[in-house]
Amino acid sequence: MAQIVSAFAVTHAVIMIRTWERAPRAQREIVRAGYDEVARRLRASRPDAVIMVGADHYQSFFLDNMPAFCVGVGEQSVGWGDGGLEKFDLPIHREVATLLLEGLLERGFDIAYARNLPLDHAFMSPVHMIMPEDPIPIVPLFQNCNAPPLPTLRRCLDLGAGIRAALEFAPSDLRVSIIGTGGLSHRVPLQDWRTLGEAGSDKLWLEFMSQGRHRVDPDLQRRIADEVVRWGREGLGRISEEFDAEILALLEGGDYGRLADYRPQEITERGGNGAQEIRNWATVAGAMAGGRTETLFYQPVQEWLTGVAGVAFNPGDGSIARTWSAPA
Repeated sequence: MAQIVSAFAVTHAVIMIRTWERAPRAQREIVRAGYDEVARRLRASRPDAVIMVGADHYQSFFLDNMPAFCVGVGEQSVGWGDGGLEKFDLPIHREVATLLLEGLLERGFDIAYARNLPLDHAFMSPVHMIMPEDPIPIVPLFQNCNAPPLPTLRRCLDLGAGIRAALEFAPSDLRVSIIGTGGLSHRVPLQDWRTLGEAGSDKLWLEFMSQGRHRVDPDLQRRIADEVVRWGREGLGRISEEFDAEILALLEGGDYGRLADYRPQEITERGGNGAQEIRNWATVAGAMAGGRTETLFYQPVQEWLTGVAGVAFNPGDGSIARTWSAPA
């Protein structure tokens, strides 16, 4: 069987990379040391592949086709370079991608797939921070965290349990790591498309969210990236240290199933619209049920709009997997 040898969850804020020097030095040092520790532990676990669970910010998926979940298969993934981030060319581990896709389908997950799926900063920011050189082959797993309605956290936990089962029953002795990206609390200038009309700036937003990858206006992309930086410069983001501490304590206690109790409206109200990305953390938690996490770093960095964090999941045995699966 394939073995999960390490698992982590980290923030994926592109503004952190683009405006690194704007944050206070003490916070930068803590964050840098935290990502370095993730990198050290990842390499020490000697994975053959890294399943990266991340979102998309209208770079690869649009309102003309928005799956809840999608596995990247094929030979490689290339970064879009959104938000001013350096482009990366990442190899895909074809065997693990195939095992994951087929194993999840067999277990009742009607998951989409895309060959050579291009990736935005949700995947590329952690790559930049953790393995910018000699990257380990990845399997990208997209989850919809930005275009409501969103998959429930309960479903993300179940998906994680499905990932574990698919790997454990695989006829292979591959070593696999899992990294969930996103969060914690933050608010970004992305609109809920369901509230938009057909006039003024609403129409521009709808065009951006709907046009498809080959018709996105590069100027609009730059304007959005600059707007995110302005939010950081002027302190317009929303960081809730209380919300972040609650999520981290829940994970440290191994109470992963409690994530299923969080509803989208509560998450937005308490942690900001960007906190919906804790779905990516929940999927890793579902795969590591029976264990606990260790918080490696946390800093509420106003200049980066985000409660920046990283955790390591201790080995789980799956013994409490699916205890959250009763109807809400």
